[in-house]
Amino acid sequence: MAAKNLFYENMLLEVYDHRKQVYGKSIIQEVNDDNLAIGIPMKKNKQVVLQEGVTYSFRAVLDDGLYYFAGEVLGTKSSGHVMLYIISRPQQVQRRQRRNYFRVPCVLNARYIEISGDGSQPASEEWLQAETALVTNLSGGGLMFVTGRELPVGTVLFLRLSLQSKDENKEVLVKGKILRVHPLKMGRALRYRYGVQFFDLTEKDRDEIIRYIFTILRERLR
Repeated sequence: MAAKNLFYENMLLEVYDHRKQVYGKSIIQEVNDDNLAIGIPMKKNKQVVLQEGVTYSFRAVLDDGLYYFAGEVLGTKSSGHVMLYIISRPQQVQRRQRRNYFRVPCVLNARYIEISGDGSQPASEEWLQAETALVTNLSGGGLMFVTGRELPVGTVLFLRLSLQSKDENKEVLVKGKILRVHPLKMGRALRYRYGVQFFDLTEKDRDEIIRYIFTILRERLR
């Protein structure tokens, strides 16, 4: 969507530094025809330093949704005794409805094993026999995947996700509970699409998933 009238002074922004994999919060100080001037992003009382010539991912949280865009750092300027970053003003943004966690469409390979017994993590050899699945969307709170095996609602799983992007390939192990199922007819084959909610997810793994989501958005906005 067009971004002509989206930005205003004192608007809160979140910026993601893809290279350092950290978030920072900032405020728009000036809205100009070709650029935005923002304050130095902060992360837990520490400055997030942005590099001139680098494009970053930004998010604005408004009452009617979440707005994502990419902006290049054009330079810096001083306003009184405060340093501001000058970023290119985007012509287009992506709007998403507000949720507890933003959900992004994707195509990821995954393996899963049903949790049983004491719930301990599967051994390495067990993963060799694990079922395969295709993850079709992902958020910090859950995912949706497609597989050929029928599973009842309420089934709990270990899922090993392969978070692949242009720059990296990481694996994350999560626990999830199936909340809904939808049969899919694909030619003569029958597949099942499952909605899964994460549980017992560490903040480290959740941050890893959210970082990956920002990476996908950044690549799509280029």
